[in-house]
Amino acid sequence: MSGLGARTFSTLIYFEACGRLLSFSEAARELYVTTGAVSQQIRKLEEQLGIKLFERRPSGIQLTAKGSELLTVTRQSIDAIRLTIDRLQTSPNDSSVRLTSTPSFVFKWLIPMLKEFNLSHPDIKIETYAEAALLNLNAASFDLAIDYSDGEYQNFDATLLVEEILLPVISPEYMKGANWRDPKIWDSVSLLHDAMPWPDSPRDAEWRYWLDQSGLPDAPSQQGHYFNRSDMAIAAADAGLGVALARGSLVKEELASGRLIAPLPATPSCCNYYLITPRGKTISHNASVLKDWLLSKA
Repeated sequence: MSGLGARTFSTLIYFEACGRLLSFSEAARELYVTTGAVSQQIRKLEEQLGIKLFERRPSGIQLTAKGSELLTVTRQSIDAIRLTIDRLQTSPNDSSVRLTSTPSFVFKWLIPMLKEFNLSHPDIKIETYAEAALLNLNAASFDLAIDYSDGEYQNFDATLLVEEILLPVISPEYMKGANWRDPKIWDSVSLLHDAMPWPDSPRDAEWRYWLDQSGLPDAPSQQGHYFNRSDMAIAAADAGLGVALARGSLVKEELASGRLIAPLPATPSCCNYYLITPRGKTISHNASVLKDWLLSKA
C-alpha cells in the first residue's frame, strides 16, 4: 500500500475491529467512539484503497473477498505489534532464549526439533514466536531468528541452516493418472501459491522460478489460488485443491505418510533458511547452545 501513514494505520485498527466483530456498532463500543465515526473511517479507507471492504446489508455487514484478504494481513500485523510491545515491556529471563521465525517454519520444522532439544537441555527455556508470513527482523525482539531469504542482511549475521529445495506436491487423488511430464499439463492444473515468499517478491515468484529452472519457461505461473503462508498452500494441496510448490523442509511428514506425493523432481531453491543473530551483539550462553544444536541437526 503506497502512502501508508499514521492516519491510515489508525483506520486499519477500526477495520480490524469491524471485520472481527462484523458490526460497526460493536466495533464502536470496543473502540470507545461513535458508530458514525467508525462508519466514516471505513468509508474513507475504502475510498483511499479503491477497494470495497464490506457489503452493507439490512441484516448487518459482511466482508467482501478482498476485505477478508486484507483483514488476515491486518490482524497479523497488529498481533505482531502487540507481541513486540509485550516483549519490550517484559523483563528478560537470563535462562530463556527468544527464538522467532515465520509460522510455516515454526509449525512444520522447528517445533518437532525443539522437543528433542528440550530432552537434552531441560534447563534452557525457549520463548518461541511465530511472526507474520514475512519475518520482520527487529534486533530488540529476539536472540535468534530463522528467516527464508538469500542470506544478505545489513544489520544481522546469517548462518545457513537449511539448504532448501522446491518441489510440486499434490494429493494422491488430484488429477490421478495425469502425465506430469507433458508440458501441456500446466495449462489445466490449479497452482497453489505462497504469495509472500520474501520481501518485494512477485506473487508468483516461487512458481515462476521453479518452472523456469525445470525447462518450462512458457508454462503459465499466475493462475490458481494464493495464500500468504506456505503451510496454507500445502494444506490446500492436501485437500485436493491443486498443486502446491512446497519447500522440502516443510513437507517431510506429508511425503513420508503418503498424504502428499511429488509428481516431478525438486530443484534447489533460490532462497534458504538462515539462522540470524543481531550483528555486534554478544548472544547469551543459552542462545549459543541452542544455535550450535540447531546447526548440528539441520
